[in-house]
Amino acid sequence: MIKQANYIKLLSSVVAGMSLSLTLNYSVIGSKVFAQVPLSQSTDYLAQANITVEDLQGFNGVVKSLAVTPDGQLLLVATGDGLLSAIDLETKEILYSKAVLVNNYSSIAFNLEKDILVVGDDQTVMILSLSTGRKLSFLREHTGKVSDVAISPDGNNIVSVSGDDRTIRIWDLESGELIKTIGANIGPTTSVQYTPDGTLFITGAIGDDRTFKFWDATTFELLNTSSQQPGFINDLKISSDGTQLVAAVRNFVKSWDLTTLKQTRSMKGPKLEINTIAVSPDNRTVATANKEGTVMLFDLATGRKITTLQGHRGWVLSLAFSPDGQFLYSGAEDKIVKVWQLQPYMKSL
Repeated sequence: MIKQANYIKLLSSVVAGMSLSLTLNYSVIGSKVFAQVPLSQSTDYLAQANITVEDLQGFNGVVKSLAVTPDGQLLLVATGDGLLSAIDLETKEILYSKAVLVNNYSSIAFNLEKDILVVGDDQTVMILSLSTGRKLSFLREHTGKVSDVAISPDGNNIVSVSGDDRTIRIWDLESGELIKTIGANIGPTTSVQYTPDGTLFITGAIGDDRTFKFWDATTFELLNTSSQQPGFINDLKISSDGTQLVAAVRNFVKSWDLTTLKQTRSMKGPKLEINTIAVSPDNRTVATANKEGTVMLFDLATGRKITTLQGHRGWVLSLAFSPDGQFLYSGAEDKIVKVWQLQPYMKSL
């Protein structure tokens, strides 16, 4: 059965004259219960362990983007009411909340060493202090909404892409100088990621293009282009060991070996399209945020669907794993961030 814990904790933080409250609502999902958070019928072995779900409530807009810092201390939450909030994951206190209109599905990129946070705000690439949320600089060259951003592993460059103006722009992070604009024959590019060694960045496109492109991160030359995909590339991620490219293509999760560029897996997901994905830190699991209001977990090694998590109302728009892989954060149109405690469940598989 579902055990509803007998505590609801109200946490408040007054930021810039505005009160923002988080209501913490604890639920423990038992191994034989399929009411609030039903799991897929293929997971009979769920009886070996429980999944705990914690709701972070009190946001006034849909949860558009999520990120967890590599030290596991901060959860960054971008909401549809134009706020970017930083939450201390130990105390659940809101450290700051700033007026930043993070674009739909755009990544929240950061560099801990330089205390830098980068987001796409309408047509602007915005650089903020990660620790305080103070706005440091505004990079304004895009003529359409910024679809995604990425910071190079050495912290020197930013890559921003826009599906609207069909450009890729590379910036010097320190000076804010625009280094290069790529805009010839690239299609509406909406996703970008650096490889962990910083030698490449990879972009994914939607519309009439629907290809992955592989770029030299030093010369910015195009090295390779994939075959056209059967649907929009809605998101892409690179495994932390740099060996796999994982992407949401329509309602499928696909993976490629980055050494051979050969496709290794194609995993059918929900009936409707996948909005975004997240890869676990150990590179074993990929999570999908679905238009059906569910989160699916897949085993990257076997291609097997592990489970389906239900409980959100409306589209699930954002996902982030904790650095230790114990927790998965999901945000949705219901203005709730759900915190799924995957261990010891995942260890029992």
